[in-house]
Amino acid sequence: MAKRKDVIKTEHFGIQRKIVANMTTESWQNIPHVTYTYEPDVTEFMTQYKRLNEGVEKENKVTVNTLMLKVIVEGLKACPAMNAHIDFDRKYVRGAIHTLSEINISMPMVLPTGEMMTINLHNFESKSLDDMVDYIKDVHRRMENTDLNEVMFDVSLDNTLTGLKEGKFAQTINRLIGSKTGKHKVKTLKGKAKREYEAIPESDRLTKHDIEQGSITISNIGSVYREQRGAAALIEIIPPQVTAIAVGAVQDKPVVVVNENDEKEIAIRQVLPFTIVFDHRALDFGDIVPFIKKLDEIFEAPEIMFTWKREQTVTEAEIEEIKTERVERETKFEESKKRERARREAEKDAERAAEKAEKAQRDAEKALKEAEERAAKAEKELAEATEKADKKALKEAEKAEKDALEAEEKAQREIEKIKREAAEKAEKVKKEAEEKKDRALKEAEKAKTEALEKADKARREAEKKRREAEEKKAKALAEANKDKKEALEKAQQAKEKAQKELEKAKAEAEKAAEKAKKAQESAASFNTEE
Repeated sequence: MAKRKDVIKTEHFGIQRKIVANMTTESWQNIPHVTYTYEPDVTEFMTQYKRLNEGVEKENKVTVNTLMLKVIVEGLKACPAMNAHIDFDRKYVRGAIHTLSEINISMPMVLPTGEMMTINLHNFESKSLDDMVDYIKDVHRRMENTDLNEVMFDVSLDNTLTGLKEGKFAQTINRLIGSKTGKHKVKTLKGKAKREYEAIPESDRLTKHDIEQGSITISNIGSVYREQRGAAALIEIIPPQVTAIAVGAVQDKPVVVVNENDEKEIAIRQVLPFTIVFDHRALDFGDIVPFIKKLDEIFEAPEIMFTWKREQTVTEAEIEEIKTERVERETKFEESKKRERARREAEKDAERAAEKAEKAQRDAEKALKEAEERAAKAEKELAEATEKADKKALKEAEKAEKDALEAEEKAQREIEKIKREAAEKAEKVKKEAEEKKDRALKEAEKAKTEALEKADKARREAEKKRREAEEKKAKALAEANKDKKEALEKAQQAKEKAQKELEKAKAEAEKAAEKAKKAQESAASFNTEE
């Protein structure tokens, strides 16, 4: 990326930001998020919350954050499906959902250095409100002795080794390059500083056990800015979790009510927005309904929070008194709402009655006006019909007379037309006869010319054929003489050859006779010797 002149600061990712960036990117790439904003009325709940902390020392007071964690834990107990991890293989479309018995809450917290770290609050399913307060107080104590880079690096190293065991070699190499090279190198303690840090007992500092993956993520955005007037629209689910919850800030909202004197006034009610996000691969909206219903029960009967204490400081009778007071306030509020509804309905009924009366008056006036208009229209239509009938009769008489004249003129035109057509036809016939005569003479002359041309052509062809015949005859005679001559020559040659062969045969016969004679003489001489 090219440097820009208006960049006032460039800060490379530290290990905390690297881990957050990696996990959230994986979340948005792989998880189909569904979000729902839940906005309960917590007016009574906040009233009882204040009473819960009465007479409690500041360091032991229950914060809104801790109380909401307890509320959510109770909701998760009623809806275990939200406290789960998912395994899903998209390639083979195989998956499994592991519902967890332990509620380990991953919650972002701010370190004394101002840096953010997500802490795993272990086993909150079995903790009372006081236990939760003590646990979180101890986390803050250990935070003061914790080096963020060191503990984050331990977690990152553990994840890298796990990936290596799973055969993710490319991921391991890339992470090593990203964390150990160049300007993006992760800086951790070394030498003496590292030894001194590791000398701190693990009970006095946070370890990877404290920031490992929980079963659900809960983020209290209300504690970041309590004066906010909105709600989170969407937060990421950290895999393999299937749910994330963002708790907003308590907000005052005006409601119009009617008091005992039937006067309108503004009642201020307190609302606390929750953003519930779930993984659609693991859950449908119907699956989280038990969680919402449980929270509805708690916010509608907030005195239950007194039973969440480790040692109950409020008696059962006091809880019943608190419940009675709440019911009275709610009854009063509901009655004011009923009066407001009744007043609005009465106003609507009056408005509807007035509208009906006005409509009836308008309908009557409209009917009278329509009757007058119909009468005037009928009278006008009668006059128009009479005038129209007179005009029509006169027009038809004029038309009849005009039609008669037109018929007579038309008949005269037809007679003239017939005469004209007859004369034109006779002239046409005469002209056609003359044209036929001329064509016949032309055709006869043409035929004569063609006959002479054909006769001359035939004569020329006959002469040509005669010459060709004479040429063929002469050629045949020449060839015959040539063949005769060749035959005579061949006969003479054969005769001469035969004469030579005869003479040769005679000579050979004479030699044979001479040889035979010698053989006879030899034989006779042989016989004499014997």
